[in-house]
Amino acid sequence: VPSLCIACGHCVLACPQGAKVVRDDRPEVRRAIAEGRKVIASVAPSAPAYFGFQLFSQIEQALLGLGFTGAGETAYGAEMVGKAHKELVDQQRELWPIITSSCPVVVNLIEKYYPDLLPHLAPIVSPMIAHGRALRADYGDDAFLVFIGPCIAKKEEIQDQAVEGVFDAVLSFGELRDWLQNQ
Repeated sequence: VPSLCIACGHCVLACPQGAKVVRDDRPEVRRAIAEGRKVIASVAPSAPAYFGFQLFSQIEQALLGLGFTGAGETAYGAEMVGKAHKELVDQQRELWPIITSSCPVVVNLIEKYYPDLLPHLAPIVSPMIAHGRALRADYGDDAFLVFIGPCIAKKEEIQDQAVEGVFDAVLSFGELRDWLQNQ
């Protein structure tokens, strides 16, 4: 039920018929690569642990092998967001307590089920969006930006009107792993 959904993915796990599925953006990413577009990835900080890499350059090389043009670390966005949260806490004490969350599920939960807490929700985008905006500024509006991370809620986050157009696609780590194994 869309009006109740917070994009947590529980319905996908709970559906006994397997009728609920997570959107797979791999076809759009492959199409962008085939069209010769600049396909740039923002990769979540947990990627090295998931894939067993020691260095970011290893995942970057794997993405280049798939046809990506480049890749950057979403941690850069996390640094920007961390600084913005510190400034907010230091400057706007009247908002205290301030709820800071980069998790779209938590934000959705507050927006839909706890609207009385909205004045306390920090008006700061997630590290994914902050990094995407920086990548968009660096690579231009014609670039095809892809976020790669562990959270399926990010697939819904990129469709939020407030941040629409920052990213073109989201791949889960599992989707990327399957793509790398089957290339």
